[in-house]
Amino acid sequence: MKNNLVLIILLSIIFVACEQPSVSIDTFDEVCEIVAYDSIYSDEDVLDIITHIGIHNDILIAKYMRDEYNFSFIDATNGKLLKRWGKVGEGPGEFIDFGGDFFIQDSCFVFVERNKQMINSVSLTDILGDSSTINVVKEPYPYTVDFRPFRFRFLDNQTIATGSFKEGRFGILDSNNNIVGCYFDYPFAYDEINGIYRGATFQGEIMTNNKQGKFVISTFASDIFEIYQVSDSGVYKKFVTPYKNAPLICQRRGRYAIDYDKSIAGLMKMAVSDDLICFTYSSLNYTEAAAMDKVSREILCFNWEGEKVKKYILPFPIGNFCIDEHYIYGIRYFDDKTVIYRFDLYS
Repeated sequence: MKNNLVLIILLSIIFVACEQPSVSIDTFDEVCEIVAYDSIYSDEDVLDIITHIGIHNDILIAKYMRDEYNFSFIDATNGKLLKRWGKVGEGPGEFIDFGGDFFIQDSCFVFVERNKQMINSVSLTDILGDSSTINVVKEPYPYTVDFRPFRFRFLDNQTIATGSFKEGRFGILDSNNNIVGCYFDYPFAYDEINGIYRGATFQGEIMTNNKQGKFVISTFASDIFEIYQVSDSGVYKKFVTPYKNAPLICQRRGRYAIDYDKSIAGLMKMAVSDDLICFTYSSLNYTEAAAMDKVSREILCFNWEGEKVKKYILPFPIGNFCIDEHYIYGIRYFDDKTVIYRFDLYS
C-alpha cells in the first residue's frame, strides 16, 4: 500500500510538471511600454525599402533596395542628410553590387560584392568628405563548392561567415583568408537536409561584439539564437536559446524548404550594442507576418550571456531597426515617405 502511494505521488508530480506551460521567449519579468519618441529623419525623396540600418558615432546608415544610391548617411543628432553614396556600375567609384548588409569595423564601412567575391572596406571619413576619390581596400574571399559564405563579420583577426557549408553551422577565415575548420552544428536536426543544403534552407543574421569577443547568430522562422565566444584558443558556444520553435520544413518540387505557414515568424530583425542583443518579435506564423511586412511593436532584449533583460512595447510597429547605448532607431513606412524614429532605451 505504501509503495502504491509513493508511486501515485511520483506520477502526480510528473503529470503536473508535464502540464506546466513552458515559458515563451517573449515572456519577460521587465516590460517597458514606450510612449515618448522623436521623429529624427523623414525621407520623402527616396520611396524605397530600407533593407538594413546601422549606427556608428551618431551617424545612421540606411541601405536601400533599388535606389540610385544604395546608402544614406544621416546625422542622428539633428536629422541632417550628410551623404548619399554607393552607385551600381563598373565605372570609377562604382560597384557591381553591395551584398545583403553592411557593418562598421574600426571606423570603416564594410560591404560585400558577391558577384566578385570581394569584401570592400572604405573609411567613413572618406565617404563623408569632399574628395572625389575614395580609397577602397578590396579583399577577395574563397568561394567553393563546399564553402559558400553569404554574410560576414570581422572578429579578433578572423572573419566569421554564415552561408552554406558542407560541414558546420558557420565558416571561419583566418587573417590570411584561409578556410579554418569549424564543425559546430545547427541547434536543431533535420535528417532530410544535409551538407551544403542546410545553409540554403536555414538562414538568419550574424552580428558581433568586438568588445567582448563574441558573435550571435539568429535563425529566421524560429525563436532560436546562439552566442559564441572567440579566444586565442578557438571558438566556443556560450549559449543557445532553450526555446523549441525551430523552423518547420516541407517538400516543394522535390526539394525541402521552410514551411512558412507552419513556422513561427519569431525572431525577425536583429540589432546589437556592446551590452544588448535585441530582436523584433512576432508570435504569428511567418506567412502572416510577411503579409504585414514583418513589422512589430515588440522588441526583446537580452544580454551577451543570453539572459533576458527587458521587453519593449513600441507605440507603433517598425520594420528594420538598430540600437546604440541609448536609443532604438526604427523604420516606419507611409504611402509618401519613410520615417526614422528614435526611442529612449531608458525612458
